[in-house]
Amino acid sequence: MKKLLLTAYGFSTDSIKNAALDLVDGNFNSCNACIISTSWPIEKEKHPQMQQVKSELLALGVDKVDFLDVEFQNAHLLKNYQLIFLNGGYPFFLLYHLNKSGADKIIKKMAVLLG
Repeated sequence: MKKLLLTAYGFSTDSIKNAALDLVDGNFNSCNACIISTSWPIEKEKHPQMQQVKSELLALGVDKVDFLDVEFQNAHLLKNYQLIFLNGGYPFFLLYHLNKSGADKIIKKMAVLLG
């Protein structure tokens, strides 16, 4: 089984939270999380939705939450995180930069390695 959770609702339900917990062996406390902020081309990590996701992850007990903009930052930094969160915004803009930066391949490889 691959360790990949796709959701359109973030951590808004208990079943999604429980599925995410299963992926990190029942403990968010030992996790570092990364929110890919590329999907909001102007506001990036300052977008209220991005800040809300960060707050939710911290409230779940995640140790550290960073933002990564694969449009401008090295996608290989994703390898430093146990949780990677892709958040709403402009999907075609996000997909373009995930592909251009190689982040798509990194995420896929990480999911296979963890599975």
